[in-house]
Amino acid sequence: MIRKTGGGALRRFLAMLLVLNALLSAASAEKMITLTFTGDCTLGGVESSRSADNAFDAFAEQKGYGWFFANLRDVFTADDCTVINLEGVLSDSTAGMNSARNVLFRGPSAFAGILTEGSVELAGLGNDHITDYQQTGLNATKDALSSAGIACAYGSEPWILEKNGIRIAFFSIDTQLVNTRGKAIRDRITAMKRDGEVSAVVALIHNGRDYDPRHSPTQEKIGQTFAAAGADLVIMNCGHAVQGVEIAENRSIFYCLGNFAYGGNREIRTNPYRGGRNVNSLYALAVQARLYFRNSGAYDGQQIVLLPLHSSGTDPANNYQPRRLTVAEAEAVRDAVQFDSDHVEIPAVEADEEGLARIVMPFLPPAEGEGQAGAAEDGMPEPPPSRPDRETRGR
Repeated sequence: MIRKTGGGALRRFLAMLLVLNALLSAASAEKMITLTFTGDCTLGGVESSRSADNAFDAFAEQKGYGWFFANLRDVFTADDCTVINLEGVLSDSTAGMNSARNVLFRGPSAFAGILTEGSVELAGLGNDHITDYQQTGLNATKDALSSAGIACAYGSEPWILEKNGIRIAFFSIDTQLVNTRGKAIRDRITAMKRDGEVSAVVALIHNGRDYDPRHSPTQEKIGQTFAAAGADLVIMNCGHAVQGVEIAENRSIFYCLGNFAYGGNREIRTNPYRGGRNVNSLYALAVQARLYFRNSGAYDGQQIVLLPLHSSGTDPANNYQPRRLTVAEAEAVRDAVQFDSDHVEIPAVEADEEGLARIVMPFLPPAEGEGQAGAAEDGMPEPPPSRPDRETRGR
């Protein structure tokens, strides 16, 4: 485990080695797609308390729709696709209310504009709250997103990102679908990769235990089976607290990214857990994945950059505006990730060019026997841009 206790010179040297390794490993790739993922977003809140002075709806009225993602908007604007987990319904009525549920999340359809303002392209809907208002609420949410120009992924059929000849499939599924259709979806992933229908697959999966600092054996099994089927990234959410990372088949599995603009709680939750460890929903992550490809479309590896966050700019009150952290602040978030990462050493926190915290994970080449079919057709290409602009990114 790399800790920040060995002196500034050593830390800088180790950070330099990580960056050099990534540059050398990715040098043969012709194309790069940058994806950014966040944790749970609830645009609205608990139905019974949405009118409260400190509720998400009140902040939307007072601060405007640009408030919520303002601190990450530059990051989201510079990538090729920003992906959130939308945990809740966007509808202008309570039609379809599921009386069997104790907690119902809803915001008005206009709140889809928050995602437009925040430069988000894709909302994953595979979670337990998207059916709070049953099929009526689900249909209203899809309509609201479509009207705002936001794509959505839900269920057995993936949403496809197309950019520069690269196709990436996104599946977004909840626990029920994993249990009933998981094998069929995994078989579909395998076939899509084998037949060249897509170059890469992302599995967005909603599973886990609330406010648990450790992922469950069920999460681990799900993540590993989807990676083995060919999912190049597995991003889980559900637990509302940062959990760890695992590498399987040279692919990254994230067990929970915590909350992000989460209207479900008007205050930050700090829950005691076994062993005396507190689980703090203030801690969060954004995961930025750089996926590399050959000109042929063959997948050629990945590098992950973690952006440690606080899910709110205030604590214990929730102001619903996540923010990036200084290096010193980010140590606690890194510790939470490492606590649940039994087989992965999380690198030291470093500062980016703006002095904000990031964690650069080692480059992961394709698994043995994969991704090498697409050798460069036209010599050494120019390196792909590290920060694609709004005009050139995909949707």
